Amino acid sequence: MFAAVSRGFCLAILLLFADAALALTGETAEFVKLANDVYAYIGKRNDANAMVIVTNQGVVLVDTGNSQPDTRDLAAKIKSVTDQPVRWVVISQYHGDHFGGSPYFMPATLVVHDRVAKEIAAMKPYQVKSWRKRFPEKAEQLQNLSPVDMLLSFPDRITLKLGGKQIELFYVDDVYNTGDVAVWLPESGVLHGSFAAYKDRHPDVRPDYSHGTTLTMLKQLEALIALKPRVVIPSHGPLSNVTDLQAMVDYVLLARQKVRTMMADNLPLPEIIKRFHMNEFKDWDRATHFDWLAETIHRELSGLGPIIVTTRDISATGELTSIAEAGRNLTLRTSDGKDVRLRVTSDTDIEGAADRTQLKIGMKIAALYKMPDDFNAALGFDVIELNVKP
Repeated sequence: MFAAVSRGFCLAILLLFADAALALTGETAEFVKLANDVYAYIGKRNDANAMVIVTNQGVVLVDTGNSQPDTRDLAAKIKSVTDQPVRWVVISQYHGDHFGGSPYFMPATLVVHDRVAKEIAAMKPYQVKSWRKRFPEKAEQLQNLSPVDMLLSFPDRITLKLGGKQIELFYVDDVYNTGDVAVWLPESGVLHGSFAAYKDRHPDVRPDYSHGTTLTMLKQLEALIALKPRVVIPSHGPLSNVTDLQAMVDYVLLARQKVRTMMADNLPLPEIIKRFHMNEFKDWDRATHFDWLAETIHRELSGLGPIIVTTRDISATGELTSIAEAGRNLTLRTSDGKDVRLRVTSDTDIEGAADRTQLKIGMKIAALYKMPDDFNAALGFDVIELNVKP
């Protein structure tokens, strides 16, 4: 594992910049009308997408933007087409780029799968604190509110009938489906495809199965394709369709076959990770996901469960020397000259800056982050607390 970790850290730095040239959506987000009262918010540079459904009983919003500026931009675009308030917020995936903007729209009802409801109920104090303070303009409104107070959850399917519109939410049952929800509008043929519906983007699956598995993806894709949607809003990337869903099936099957072949040749995991590639899809975004993808498939085909990740809390101080992805990925150079790659999530409790997009190279910071034991933190260490020093 150590060899894979070392390689992953170096490779991720190189590929982060290579991916920048492959971004498939523009430098600014787009707001596109797909049908009467149905809109897609297409995130900039392949950031998370959202869907907006306007009814005369309020707006149903699916996902909430990748960062605070994106969430505010999404809210402004909603207001540009309706005076109706956002009353329901559907979370398609319990990840920061989909859930992180939810406090901005409170006291809307958060609609989630039962598994996600349990995760939200188990949020740690620092996560709740971060949720409450994420948008300073909402802080007073949220000071005594927690996300669990606003939850509506369901086990497999639920249909919302609002203002004459039918909105179907469904979950594809799988041991390692972490609560991903697809949203289907049968009358307009519009589908928000949740996790599995990537377009031209290497999927983000991880050996701890926190993002599901490739087998999960195939089950989800099968269910999505059966609907025969007219338009698909993928989790990330440009608008797509059934052909793109099938392309993801082909991708996943090929990736699994490549790893299976190397396993049959008795190659060890570090060598499989080193040799794994998806050059047949070389123009796709996020090649940084290759190491995790190969290791996850290896675990699946070996009949192993997820890696159980244990972490230690580590403190570090120093200066920011690089910033990417609107403050999501940082490099901290410590006082003894070491470089530490950090990942600022929606859960990070930030002091001294309004949000991660306000971080600048040269800032002096103190960070408390999670150091995983024997796990390839290919995108950097998740930050719990980040304090910008005066």
